[in-house]
This record gives sequence, C-alpha cells and structure tokens, in this order.
Amino acid sequence: MNRVFVLLVAGALALAAGASAKTDFKVGNWTLADNNVFRNFSGEGDVVFMPYAQLGYATGITEASSLRFGYSGDFYLFNEMSRRDFSVHSGDFSYNHLWPESNTLFSVGASVETRFNPSDYSYYNYTTGGVYGSFKYYLRDDLMLLARYNLVGKRFKEFTEFNFSEQVFDLRISRFLPSRTTLSMNATYYYKSYTSDVETLDSTFVTAEDISNRMGSMGGVRGWGMRRRLEIPLPDDFEGFFRYNVQSERFASTSQFRLGASVAQNVAEGTGLMLAYTARINPQSRNRYLTSLGESVLNNEELFDDHYSYNGHEARVQLRQLLPGQSTLTLRFTVRSRKYSGRPAYDLVGNPVASGRSRLDKAMLFSAQFSRTISTGWLGALESLDVVLQGGAGRNSSNDEYYDYKSAWLSLGVEKGF
Repeated sequence: MNRVFVLLVAGALALAAGASAKTDFKVGNWTLADNNVFRNFSGEGDVVFMPYAQLGYATGITEASSLRFGYSGDFYLFNEMSRRDFSVHSGDFSYNHLWPESNTLFSVGASVETRFNPSDYSYYNYTTGGVYGSFKYYLRDDLMLLARYNLVGKRFKEFTEFNFSEQVFDLRISRFLPSRTTLSMNATYYYKSYTSDVETLDSTFVTAEDISNRMGSMGGVRGWGMRRRLEIPLPDDFEGFFRYNVQSERFASTSQFRLGASVAQNVAEGTGLMLAYTARINPQSRNRYLTSLGESVLNNEELFDDHYSYNGHEARVQLRQLLPGQSTLTLRFTVRSRKYSGRPAYDLVGNPVASGRSRLDKAMLFSAQFSRTISTGWLGALESLDVVLQGGAGRNSSNDEYYDYKSAWLSLGVEKGF
C-alpha cells in the first residue's frame, strides 16, 4: 500500500506541474496515537499513519461562475494491526455561481467514493456516489439563509441487504448582531431507503400424518359418479422431511430529524466563544446493525452503528483564540447522550442485561487543537506549511458493557500545498 501511495503522489505531482496555474495540489499526513482505536471495552491501542493527497483543478466559465474538479486519496496504515490497513478514494466536481451585488451563491456538484480493505476485512468495502445542490442567500444584511439538498446512494461489497439511497434536506438561518454575536438555527431531515432485498430461508418439518391429512383434504378422483380417497403408501421407516421456502423482503425505510442551535460571541480581540446544542429525533424506532463493533475514530462504520440507530442530545462549548504567528488554539468540551431504538443492552457474554432496557450511552469528551501556518522565505519547502497538533480524552458510560470505555489520543498533522 505504501508503494501505491508513492506512485499516486508522483503521478499527481506530474499532473500538477503540467497543468495551468489554476491547479492546486496538497499532500499531508496525520499521525495518530490512540489507546482505544475502535472505541469499545477492549481498549486496543495503536499508532496510525494517515497520509493523503488532494488534487484539484478549477476554471472560470464567466466572471461570476466557476467549475472545479477534484480527487482525494486517504490511506490508513496501522503500526501494529497492519492487516487492517485500508484506503478511501474519492472524486468530485462542482459548479458555483456568485451574484456579487447580493452575495448570493448557488452551487451544485457530484461525488463518488470507494473504500478498499484487504480480503480479511473486505466486508467494510463500499462504493458511494451522490449529487447535491446548495443555495446561500442574504434575506437582509444581517440575516443569512443556507439551504442544501443531498441525494446519495451506497453499495456494500458483501452485505448488499444494507445498500441504500439517502436524501438529506438541510436548512440553516444565521443572524449577525452588532454586538459581534452570531445566532444560528438549523434543521435537517434524513430519509434512508434500502434498495436491495433480504433473502430469508424458512423450513417446515413434514410428517407422514401431514401428508395423509393433506391428501385427504384434496378429496379424490372422479369415477363412476363417486369420489374415492387417495392413499399413498409410505415406507415403514419414514420419519419425515424438511420443506424449505426462500422468501425475499426489504428493510423498511427509516428517517431522522436533527435540530440544532448555536451562539457564537467574540468576547475579546481574537477570542471567540461558541455554545451549541443538537438533538436527533427518530419518527420510527427502526435499527439496522450487524454485530458489536465500536465507533471507530478512523472512519464512520455505519454498517454497525449509524446515526439512525438512536435518539440523542449533544451540547458543546468551544473556545477559540487567535495567537501570534498565524497560530490558533481551539478548546472543545462535549457532553452527549444516545438512546438506541430496538437495540437491547448486553453483557460481554451476549446476554441481555437484567433490566431489559435498550442500550443507553452517555459521554463526555474534551479536545484541544493547536494549528499554525509556517511561512518562511528562506526555505521553500516550509512555505505555506500547515501544522496541526491535537489531543483529547473521553469517557463513554453505557449500560451495554461492550461500549463502556475510556479513550485518549494525540495526533500530529502536516500539510503542504503547491
């Protein structure tokens, strides 16, 4: 996989060198040290290297409109568990039109993404593609409306019964006050429709008595104006047999509302404070999952634990401080609760907990991020080099023992643009 990445970067650099000035190219790497990579009770830790490359090309159609094409390749390389290495590749294009007099922006686009895992973990593999449209409009100078629609389809390599199409409607309103306060409210509606049938195999055991009764209920045969009962001789040692019937059905569709509000305040020069709240509401109590697996910090494993699985509440406090030298420090504290629908809580053996309640998670998370852009004229390799240092810790308390865990992590990211 490392050789694939080297070839990818070399090819992208060649393309960037031969393209026009409107080509942008970025390479970077995240190094993550995490003591609970898969977010479950086992606490498996590892160091993960995540190199990536992004290549984009933008061209102006008119003075007010532009078209952009992009490619992104992300690689996840485990230090200890190398058998779990995987990569995600995506391509996209977008069209943007801006009306400068009103600062109104209209955008449409499409994207496709695929994941590659080794054969032992090929059940994670998927291909997804979709289209979107967004519209940003200022109702007043201090009041902005942002509307967005997404249509996405996703296919899994092995668990085809989980293939789906999803529609997302999102609406956000932001108010900018003279006190340098921003008030925002947003509402999102998700609708997921499964697109592949699920085959089930039913079996029925048929005895000699069942056969006799069935033939008797059929009556007899016509002959000489009278009916005669059919009798079929069976072997003396006949014990019966299983009759199998294959049926196909499809998972029922599901939906969710997400409602949110936030207040952002500039409390001092270069200092911003934000308070935010989000609620998830499921009109139907439907839950689709395969087996116990943690909420991997590396990739959203919706086969095992997607956001349609729970109703929840989340509150966040964020403090951001601009520092000298093109640096920023961001602190964030989050509390959340998730009540799962139709998903009993289990112990580690797999037995339902004594209370018989559904899974309920309550979590507290803290993270800190320091970022800096390095710009030096004396060393070209460090020109416009972005460096990000992140760290965090969390505690997830769950009545399902598999998901009761603590976690701590530290990561370093470096990105260079060309």
